[in-house]
Amino acid sequence: MNGMGEILVVEDTPASLKLLSDLLGNAGYLVRQAPDGELALWSASARPPELVLLDVNMPGIDGFEVCRRLKADPALCDIPVIFLSAQYEMDDKVRGFQCGAVDFIAKPYQTEEVLARAQAHIRLARTQKALKETLEELRSARAEVARNERMAALGALVAGVAHELNTPLGNSVLLASTLEDRARAFGSQIGEGVRRSDLETFAADTAKAAGLLLRSLYKTSELVESFKQVAVDQSQERRTRFELGQLVTQALQPMKASLAEQGIDLEVELPPALEMDSYARAVAHILQQLVRNAQVHAFGEIGSAGGVLRVHAAQLDGEQVRIEVHDNGCGIAPDTQQRIFDPFFTTRMGTGTGGLGLHVVHNLLSHVLGGQVSVDSKPGATCFCITLPLTAPALSP
Repeated sequence: MNGMGEILVVEDTPASLKLLSDLLGNAGYLVRQAPDGELALWSASARPPELVLLDVNMPGIDGFEVCRRLKADPALCDIPVIFLSAQYEMDDKVRGFQCGAVDFIAKPYQTEEVLARAQAHIRLARTQKALKETLEELRSARAEVARNERMAALGALVAGVAHELNTPLGNSVLLASTLEDRARAFGSQIGEGVRRSDLETFAADTAKAAGLLLRSLYKTSELVESFKQVAVDQSQERRTRFELGQLVTQALQPMKASLAEQGIDLEVELPPALEMDSYARAVAHILQQLVRNAQVHAFGEIGSAGGVLRVHAAQLDGEQVRIEVHDNGCGIAPDTQQRIFDPFFTTRMGTGTGGLGLHVVHNLLSHVLGGQVSVDSKPGATCFCITLPLTAPALSP
């Protein structure tokens, strides 16, 4: 590339063509000449210049048509075009800019003006090209970073799934193996005669092992369901119109008994007849998870006597609703609050959903309901606050 730049001069008057070529050549530019529009288009296609100085009035196709064809070609559209004309009509200038020209120089030429405008537009074009290349590099780098982050997140998810499933599945295998060994041993005793007490012992041990096996498998099933929720399978979500108070009552009713057994009082305060057009299953799951999270974590270490869980909702301006879940439990440490929505982060291993419950809450709000969740906590007062639109956004196909 020439240091000053390469310019294509398109001028049908030989004297003007020579004048401009000598002027620009003496200033250090590499100059190519074209006496008509057809030759100009062929020359530009063969080797794109950095600037085109284009006469308006030429035989054959005029300058306006040449400019339109240049701008219609993806390989040439970024080349700046300066029109040259002896006419001063405003209509010509308007037509020139509408065709895609960047400037207009009137004849007779002023040396300083031609050189100044040529230099300015070549520098501007080079700057724009450099910015475009930089943006492409940034997009490529960002895509690579995003891909690496997705792979890292997938690796962490797979490792977390394997870790969480390992315990209940390992217990299940051990119990099943023990049952098999006991059954074989008992079978070998049948030929020698089995006492009633041996039969009762075998039946009791089998029932106990089967119960433990069922609990381990049920725990595995719960974890698998949580993993499915992390993926947020939008295709299975059904949008409906529902009344929020009725939904909350139905969602939390099955939990009242276990809360009462722990000495936790559940209070629900909801505005009447607040209708939503959203995804009822997702809203119900979020509320159940927030209440279950408080039940397990807020009162697990300090005891549940005198525990209070309060679910409060209020309609906001702008067609939104805010739902708050308060508890008077032990509170959440500040460093824990920073990670509380991360997958597989838990302060109590072996309980709950293996650190996926609040991550699922965040996923459902972000990707299905179009809402947000935040937490504010100190000892004796924790509040999970979710905000979501009364009319949920459409899910991506």
